[in-house]
Amino acid sequence: MNSKGIYEQYDKAADLLKFLTSSNVRTSILLSLNESSKNLTGLKQDLNLESSTIIHSTSKLEKRDLIFKNGENYSLSQIGKIFTIKLVNLIKTMDSIKNHEKLWLNHEIDGIPKDLITNLGDLRKSSLIEADSMDIHKPHTNFIQLLEYVKKMKGVSPVYHPDFPEIIKILVSNGTYVQLIVTNPILRILNRGVLTEVYSKKNFELYVTNEHVKEAFTVADDFFSLGLFIVNGIYDYSIDLVSDDKNAIAWGEKLFEYYLKRSKKVN
Repeated sequence: MNSKGIYEQYDKAADLLKFLTSSNVRTSILLSLNESSKNLTGLKQDLNLESSTIIHSTSKLEKRDLIFKNGENYSLSQIGKIFTIKLVNLIKTMDSIKNHEKLWLNHEIDGIPKDLITNLGDLRKSSLIEADSMDIHKPHTNFIQLLEYVKKMKGVSPVYHPDFPEIIKILVSNGTYVQLIVTNPILRILNRGVLTEVYSKKNFELYVTNEHVKEAFTVADDFFSLGLFIVNGIYDYSIDLVSDDKNAIAWGEKLFEYYLKRSKKVN
């Protein structure tokens, strides 16, 4: 959709957007009712607000058909449920961006599909592992430690590290199921012999993609790790986003599947 179409849609939606976001009380009521229907006492206890404040806001929400009252209980309308689901997603996404601003601000995200950008909130329970003057290899060292006991590993890599082949060999020899997607330049390096001895192993699968990959990431049974290129085109070895949260791991699985569909297996 072109920008003109978006502007026209915004004009139609602007009033409701302002209504939803200009009042903390109205937003809090929607979020509370998203958990369950509540009467006035339940809302007071949940939100720690005066009755008059809640009644004033619920009246406005009712007029907008976002909530309705059945007896003594307030509930989200069907439209209210849709808006609140979107609102929750936006809040989670903004929280994730704020928590990891150092990563998202100056790094490439063009390789991440838009539907996963939309669900960036799934990464909010992640940590940034950063290099410092006392340990410039901290992200890499942490990554090696995370791999020590994994039973399965899925990775996408547009970059090459000297430790890379040996790590894969150890994982495969220890019985870890490894699926690896690389770009053509990385495949040419691997084909020189640095990894060919594991090509025939049943627990190793190698794929190549023609996509312009702008992130290096690993999804394992118990963690997700993501590294990005700086906007100047250089891969940033100094910072990784890492998480053991199930939502982050699921997000990483979806990103891997995105690239797997755009890859072909190396025989």
